[in-house]
Amino acid sequence: MTIGIAIIGSGNFAREEHLPLLHASDTFDLKALYSRTLKSAETLLSEKNITTLDIYSEDSGPGKRYEDLLAREDVQAVVIALPITAQPTFIKQALLAGKHVLSEKPVAGDLETARSLLSFYQTEVLEKVVWGVAENYRFLGKFRRVAEEVRKLGAVRAFRVSVRTLIKPGSKNHQTEWRRTPAYRGGFVLDGGIHVVAGLRLILGKEDALAAVSAMSCLQQEHLAPVDTVDAVVKTKSGATGTVSLSYGAAVNETVFDFSCDRGVVSLNLDRVTANGESFDVPYEGRSVNHELAAFAESIRQGELEERLRPEEAMADLEIMEGMFVSEGGSVQLDLQ
Repeated sequence: MTIGIAIIGSGNFAREEHLPLLHASDTFDLKALYSRTLKSAETLLSEKNITTLDIYSEDSGPGKRYEDLLAREDVQAVVIALPITAQPTFIKQALLAGKHVLSEKPVAGDLETARSLLSFYQTEVLEKVVWGVAENYRFLGKFRRVAEEVRKLGAVRAFRVSVRTLIKPGSKNHQTEWRRTPAYRGGFVLDGGIHVVAGLRLILGKEDALAAVSAMSCLQQEHLAPVDTVDAVVKTKSGATGTVSLSYGAAVNETVFDFSCDRGVVSLNLDRVTANGESFDVPYEGRSVNHELAAFAESIRQGELEERLRPEEAMADLEIMEGMFVSEGGSVQLDLQ
């Protein structure tokens, strides 16, 4: 039996991933789309030439608002892809309405809000519905492969992560108003960097998770205020040290993960993995949102959330990012890893 589902949000990710995947899904039955405005919802569906979905928005009038969508018995689940600070309220409403929820990363704009949201879920609705937080980097084949290669070579002794690019004025992400004037700490670094942190955590594994972070931040491009670059030194529970450099205002473009292990070196450069001098490409299979959705569907059917979707994992990602932002050169201890 298919799972009735609705998409909450009509931004870039809904346009590029959620809508086409769910519309073509044999697992989910896409029933409706919610957006803040009727115009944005209609524009998205027109672009995709989809005429079969019901539209809900804040300006659609009585019977067509978010709470009305949540009242539908044929909608068992929702995918929420809204601005970072807006999501917690929509998540709570959906959970209280008895809907299964997959919300986009980060789990919240700050750790305090995330803790409150998780506490609410655990005390109010945990046994009724599943709530997962989508982080597609946990499903990407290249990170899983690097993790496997690292395990083969023993303990990690040192590592370097450098992800640098430039968000140009007028680009699709910069055009988004809530990203241009963020109401959360870290701006583009939080929005993009949390992916990188999730990938790093996957590779290091639970047994050698990060324990402390110290960082400095700056702004290189005025249009990316308040901050577009963070450089951090981190330490794992075993005592291994590493650097994590994140910039969305950089003059160079690179995505590099290097790990020095007991018995050799593993590196990831874009989609190319090198293990002890032997290089191979991990074929790019998209952003792996399809795998997230499959895991979400299976979680609903089993009544138990897939490990990679757990809100606790998303909170651990956010703890590292927030530690970078508040550090100002001091050492911040990490407790959720």
